[in-house]
Amino acid sequence: MSRRPPSFPQTLRCGFGAGAALLTIAAQAQTQAPPPAASPSLTPLLFGLLLVLALIPAAAWLLRRAGLAQATSVTGLRVVAQLPLGPRDRIVIIEVADRRWLLGVSPAGIRRLGTLPAGADAGAPPSVASERSFSDIIRRLASPR
Repeated sequence: MSRRPPSFPQTLRCGFGAGAALLTIAAQAQTQAPPPAASPSLTPLLFGLLLVLALIPAAAWLLRRAGLAQATSVTGLRVVAQLPLGPRDRIVIIEVADRRWLLGVSPAGIRRLGTLPAGADAGAPPSVASERSFSDIIRRLASPR
């Protein structure tokens, strides 16, 4: 017995039946109550808080490393001027009470290069005369005694 393909009206009837069944299922799905909403999670909040708390010491370390944050000065001691000589070497003039000291700072340590008169104003903006006098001081201190 050979089987004939279904006729167009039969196919149409099956299609309408399947469509009606889908519409019925969809209508029932909409009338059901939605599942209870999950309470908000505290995990993202805690991770954000931990991130901010970790960034605070990291920012403080970075500011100290870049030289933008100065350590609190001891009473009577202040840095008057500094001159970088290289990436890690510099010359510093500090003032202690009424004395000014010229220090050499390097990874090997700190050495006192000499003393300056108390009235010398190293904090003023550099001019041609002060640059010459500073270089004269360095030359005088570097020369053998």
